[in-house]
Amino acid sequence: MHFVYMDDSGDEHVRAYSALAIAEVDWKETFSRIKEYRRALKKEYGIFVTEEFHATEFVAGRGRISTRIVPKGLRCHIFRETLKLIAKFPGARLFNAIGPKPTDSLIFERLMNRININMQKSGSNAVIVMDEGKDYTSLVRRLSVYNPIQSMFGRWPDGNMYKNIPLDHILEDIIFRDSQKSYFIQLVDFCAYALFRSEHPLASKQKYNLDKAFQELHPICIPICFSGDPKRLGIIRHT
Repeated sequence: MHFVYMDDSGDEHVRAYSALAIAEVDWKETFSRIKEYRRALKKEYGIFVTEEFHATEFVAGRGRISTRIVPKGLRCHIFRETLKLIAKFPGARLFNAIGPKPTDSLIFERLMNRININMQKSGSNAVIVMDEGKDYTSLVRRLSVYNPIQSMFGRWPDGNMYKNIPLDHILEDIIFRDSQKSYFIQLVDFCAYALFRSEHPLASKQKYNLDKAFQELHPICIPICFSGDPKRLGIIRHT
């Protein structure tokens, strides 16, 4: 079984999603690495171990996160180092999707389908854990029963254009957690923000190379999730 932590980032026009899958057998070791990392940040920079990491505020220099001033340049360095940490989690898999904000439900649906297929192929199941916010529970429940998928070849072997492929490898309803109390959700928020800025750079952030930060996550991306991704990272796209 896998715990799949999901969060999103973006603005009034674009929504980016990242989903970090951690196998149950690797969960405790991964959690220990995160705690060790947070203690190291406390020792070196004075950053509070219990401080919530929210990417947008973190890289913008907002909020009192330490016993001393942590300037933007250093925050952006820590942001990138955090992504490197994530990329080294044992057995971690990162699923990503991006598209116009008005289509966020469709983007989420496609992401869930890719996670389900990946779990099926690996002989596993997934429990989805998300930040408290938009509730996709009814959508996931529907897809677990009725999930028509169009054939990429025009028609399925039975001659039909669509085939019902329920999300049978997604267990239970989505579990919602307060991001302030979940290191994992905070980390996947960093992933989603890195994806967003890689696709939609901002001049003020390019100064710190945040538009290139997503490169740190390439090793755990799943290329087969979406063959149409021009970056060949499996980023699910909707235009």
